Amino acid sequence: MKRMRRWLVLIFCIIFLSALTMAQGNKIEVSTIKESFQAGEKITFKVSLYDYENNLVDDEVSVLVEDAEKRVKLEKIVPSNKLVDIDLGENAPNGYWKITAKYQDIEATGLFYVETNELARFDLENDMLTVTNVGNTKYSKNIQIIIGDTIGVKKVELDVGEKIKFRLIAPDGTYNVKITDGKTSISKSGVVLTGEVVGILDERLSERNPLTGGINPGGGDSGPFNLRRSSFIYVFFVVVLGGIILLTIEKRVRKKAVESQVESQ
Repeated sequence: MKRMRRWLVLIFCIIFLSALTMAQGNKIEVSTIKESFQAGEKITFKVSLYDYENNLVDDEVSVLVEDAEKRVKLEKIVPSNKLVDIDLGENAPNGYWKITAKYQDIEATGLFYVETNELARFDLENDMLTVTNVGNTKYSKNIQIIIGDTIGVKKVELDVGEKIKFRLIAPDGTYNVKITDGKTSISKSGVVLTGEVVGILDERLSERNPLTGGINPGGGDSGPFNLRRSSFIYVFFVVVLGGIILLTIEKRVRKKAVESQVESQ
């Protein structure tokens, strides 16, 4: 009887130690297909799960994906030992991100980097231009606005997700319009525009805002988008100057005529 108890205790200990060894022997790893990803690109990774003998174990694993400042978190259940894609969106903050995988009482982490993407989207509907920051960092670029043959440049600064609207104006007619920042471009033909001069209005302001070198808040004009007004001012100046010259010549002629009459007397 005592011998039987000893054998039972021994078998129980062996089973217990084996189970404990198996539980402690599980191992988990997280890996990505590359170290860095473009903004908007799907993140491809794999969670590898092993048993105590280093054999692969197929099961479901819980993962948490978050940026360095923990502003964005994404939780998901994924299969082990298979490549998995996660879409963080185009506005995913740039910098290092962490993947934490958990299985039972063990966990592992992996890092990847999301690159900076300074990107804007241009939408042109009728005479309204909308510039939207669709990147993952502040947008600060000079954009070229081409209306017909007139080219202008405007500095646009937008926070992530921010947008701004501009109204295109030009003497009544249809125009070919192109907007570009060197990376993103949009072109449209047959755009119907109205106005006194070629330019653009900032819809956030009640007054005209300078854009593409065009229209000043006080109503004064400068730059290539105001050729008609500038030409008028130039012609006016020339006419005034010509009148002054003619008056000066006329005075001299009269003076000489008077002097001639005095001498003849």
